[in-house]
Amino acid sequence: MNRDQLSARLLATFLGELEEQLRTWNADVLALEADPKNAEHLKSLFRVAHTLKGAARAVNVSLVEQTCHALETLMAEARDGKITLGREEFALLFSAADALGDAGERLKTGRELADSALAGLAEIIAGTKPRPSEAAGTRAATPSVAPSPERGDGQVRVQAEKLDALLSASANLVVNGSRVASRAAELQTLHESAARWAVEWRSSARRLRLALERSGTPTSVVQAVNEMDDHLHQLAREAGRLAAAAAEDGRIVVQGTGEVAEQVRRLRMRPVADACEALPRAVRDLANAAGKEVRLELTGGELEADRVVVDGLREAFLHLVRNAVDHGIEPPTVRERAGKPVQGVVTVAAVLKGDRIAVSVADDGAGLNVPVIRAQLERTGRAVPTDDRELTHAMFEGGVSSRSTVTAISGRGVGLDLVRAAVERIRGNVNVTWVEGRGTTVTLECPPTLATIRALLVAVSSQVLAIPTTQVERLLRVRPEEVRHAEGRAVIATDQGPVPLVALARLLPPLAERPVAGAVSVVVLRVGDRRLAVTVDELVAEQEVVLRPVGRGENPLRHLVGAALLGTGRVALVLNPTAIVAAGLGSASGAEPTMAEVKPEGPAKRRILVVDDSITTRTLEQSILEAAGYDVLTAVDGADGWKLLQERGADLVVADIEMPRMDGFGLCEAIRASKRFKQLPVVLVTALETPEHRSRGLEAGADAYIGKSSFDQQNLLDTIQQLLG
Repeated sequence: MNRDQLSARLLATFLGELEEQLRTWNADVLALEADPKNAEHLKSLFRVAHTLKGAARAVNVSLVEQTCHALETLMAEARDGKITLGREEFALLFSAADALGDAGERLKTGRELADSALAGLAEIIAGTKPRPSEAAGTRAATPSVAPSPERGDGQVRVQAEKLDALLSASANLVVNGSRVASRAAELQTLHESAARWAVEWRSSARRLRLALERSGTPTSVVQAVNEMDDHLHQLAREAGRLAAAAAEDGRIVVQGTGEVAEQVRRLRMRPVADACEALPRAVRDLANAAGKEVRLELTGGELEADRVVVDGLREAFLHLVRNAVDHGIEPPTVRERAGKPVQGVVTVAAVLKGDRIAVSVADDGAGLNVPVIRAQLERTGRAVPTDDRELTHAMFEGGVSSRSTVTAISGRGVGLDLVRAAVERIRGNVNVTWVEGRGTTVTLECPPTLATIRALLVAVSSQVLAIPTTQVERLLRVRPEEVRHAEGRAVIATDQGPVPLVALARLLPPLAERPVAGAVSVVVLRVGDRRLAVTVDELVAEQEVVLRPVGRGENPLRHLVGAALLGTGRVALVLNPTAIVAAGLGSASGAEPTMAEVKPEGPAKRRILVVDDSITTRTLEQSILEAAGYDVLTAVDGADGWKLLQERGADLVVADIEMPRMDGFGLCEAIRASKRFKQLPVVLVTALETPEHRSRGLEAGADAYIGKSSFDQQNLLDTIQQLLG
């Protein structure tokens, strides 16, 4: 792609964003006019102006950038109570929306903005230029030049709404296909009942015929008994034929609906590189404006994600890269004194981590200025966490900036707030790490698609809830005597430290918390570096579910990301683990107990790596092995297991065979080909139990092969003990 093509593509992306943001702007100005003191609408308008300002800077549309900066300043003053919006201000806000819309139409048709309604609008908003009278008119005229038709490029442009509708239709197809397939089992049960009745009748009919013949009953009655026998056996045969046909039809329907759903999903997939298109220009312009030398490095852009995920990452990337250049990278003279290269580096990288995408924005700058951030929190009257990890979470709540003065680039403390909002929309989480004087890394983790998720189904009261397995660390059974208390809250001890414990029902009113007499089921959630254990009434199952939105527009229920229709016809509410963990830990800093307050169990002598893509199987094996005194590491597939093995080592590996990316055979072969691990014992625990699979496993180098159908925990423990000696 040459420079002109890239510029055209960036401009098209900006124009799409401009249209979307102006819709939000007009709706919020209308609502604010009816309720001028509504803080949420003021905040929303401020965000729109801030977002459009950054986007306009990226495509070098200076008039739009200047206007949005003036609007941002105006909305900041209104938000902070420095001015009161009146009739003239609202007229100006509507005029600005019209002028920006006109500018977008002009940009689409290649016309200049110098003579547009946008020219001089920034000075009018700032109050340095008299406002034109309403008689002169401030509303932009409708463009008279129609857009020129686009030339064919071998692609079909489809509206996002149509793709969303197609996805919804395919989701319905998948659910209904599963229900059709389940009818085969019902027919098979009916066939078995009919066959059993036919056999029982034949035995009874034989005795009945003898009794009828001895009693001199007419032949016609005996014949009717014989015909009944034939009819019952014919019914059994027909039921068997229908059951077999239904099973085959169900298999075909499930296969077909799965293929349709996969093709629809692929239609929505785009490379992560699409979210990075505006970054090179943004880094260049920001560095030049700040007198810095900065190089941008992009890796992993070929990974694909749903278009909604890519759009969310685009917004997050822009703000994070701007922060890295403006706040992170030092001026050349400062870097030189610190012994660093004069040119700073900002790296945007994407990798596949299990079934999630992990993207990071890293710089080699000065790291976080923790004292300044704490001082900013104190000035705003907010609680100041003592734990640096909690401090990074507070940064994303908005209103916190390490700048003491406001510039056109930063200083308002809104950038990270927008990052948090964007990441929440794509069901992700954020984690920040830094080394003083060496740099900062912001890591975002999110699913590659929002259409379907792998979920753990649990029951709380009478409601079925779905928890995305990507945030489920482990499942436990906890007895009352194992629950401890620290700093006024319940905690449980794990091999990775104490974890706060709370009933899930308590976080989700109006669900009722049931009294518990014995051991309870516990789900340990991990979101970034935060962990929370929640109790549930029952662990139901683990399965793939199709996510449905819970309503139009913004989701008012922060604890939910949607709902899923199960094959049984029941609806499961899909939880937002980020919101659940935040609610469970509470807003008080230092809520999590320290290691001194609750001592975890002692370290195990031998380490075992468990590799399985099923959270249920993985957790079951982990619990069995930890109860036997082993230190257990877990991995979601062979590739993740091989990486973890190289990083942390192990004394033995327990692995499934059927896994994405690298299966158990491949992992076993990689271990045997390694000089470091070639003698490492490997146990395959799998549902593939044919002689061919067993032979294949032993050929790959497995030391033991255990079938899941006959799985017995003592057999697993005995096998491991024999191999470890």
